[in-house]
Amino acid sequence: GGEPAGDCLPTPDVRPPKQPFHYQIRDTSHKAFYLRDNSLVAANLQGENASQEEKVSVVPNRGLERKRCPLILGIKGGRQGLSCGTAEQPQLQLEDMHLTELFYKDEEAKRFTFFKTYNGSTHRFEAATYPGWFLCTSAQANELISLTAHPGEAAITDFYFQRK
Repeated sequence: GGEPAGDCLPTPDVRPPKQPFHYQIRDTSHKAFYLRDNSLVAANLQGENASQEEKVSVVPNRGLERKRCPLILGIKGGRQGLSCGTAEQPQLQLEDMHLTELFYKDEEAKRFTFFKTYNGSTHRFEAATYPGWFLCTSAQANELISLTAHPGEAAITDFYFQRK
């Protein structure tokens, strides 16, 4: 099923966003993202831990095909980007890079860009520079968020993604 282009992002044009859009992300086991020792980890956050949750910040990547819904992803209100790195195998890492600056840097923004697909209830995020690799969490709690080329095996690649 093709999603309406409007599902991608609220702004239909390529004006630079003054700030990123913020989304709450959960995997299908309802694990949220949080930072531990400067790494992004997924866990069921409850009670007082709920405040540790990281929202995912998003700006569009205007240099890539719009209908594939290319999103530059980050955390900390858009002050850190989710990079897939530049090695032969993708390695999810956080880089201090403001998303609104990446909006202007097409080439540099690519490693922070994921193509979002929607299947009616959940979303998947495919690394733009590593086709076939998807953002994923482990079935276990408190494990690092990473990338997998084998969706649906041990890794969870489907996420609930809600604008906040």
